[in-house]
Amino acid sequence: MRNAVRRWVGAMAVLALMVPAAQAVTLRLCTADSSFYPYTLPDGNGLFQQAVRAAARELDLQVDNRIAPRARCLQDTRSGQADALVGIYAPERRAWLAYPMRGEPPQPDAERGLGAVRFLVYRRIGSPVSWDGQRFLQVGDEPVGVQFGFAYGVPLDRLEVLIDDKATSADQLFAKLDRGRIAAVVMQEAQGRQLLARQYGARIEPLETPFNVLRFYLIVSRDFQSRHPELVNKLWRNLGAQRPAGR
Repeated sequence: MRNAVRRWVGAMAVLALMVPAAQAVTLRLCTADSSFYPYTLPDGNGLFQQAVRAAARELDLQVDNRIAPRARCLQDTRSGQADALVGIYAPERRAWLAYPMRGEPPQPDAERGLGAVRFLVYRRIGSPVSWDGQRFLQVGDEPVGVQFGFAYGVPLDRLEVLIDDKATSADQLFAKLDRGRIAAVVMQEAQGRQLLARQYGARIEPLETPFNVLRFYLIVSRDFQSRHPELVNKLWRNLGAQRPAGR
């Protein structure tokens, strides 16, 4: 009897070795190769990136931070080269990207998002350019600068101003404004404040009226969501639970 038990235990041990261990799931998070300080950074240590890693850690989900130009990140989530990115809600992207949604008709669920970010308009000190919350005034024939590959929540092409979206970084935008090549810049507040403190504070100023306030989400590809639906829902719940109050 004992020999039979030993043989059975030995057989089970061999079988256990033959069965492959469950593979850990990896989320390939694509981040823009230019700084969106302090929320996403190329080194992976932005506030939003840290939040995603913390939420994933509770689920034993590995996060692989990948760097690419913003437009390439969007394309990579579409082609299957990346699984997720951080961004705002854009209805046209729902064809291949999934957001945390709620209600009927479905709307983005801010309670499971990453937080809200203010965007301001910046001008050269002494410039007559202004923004009244709806339109730009006294811009003349000069364009308004925005960063390439980023959505700003307001249909810029409807604001009846020229748009310069060639700059690939916030530094380039402020440099263009400082040199008089554009009339104004739309940029998120924390990043603008950093650049003013570092270099441009004597020559560039923010306008008081915000351009807008946008909510950011961890957005996953529909392919990744279809393969791991419960995991994605838990990840979004974790993000909402750890977001600081008021953000």
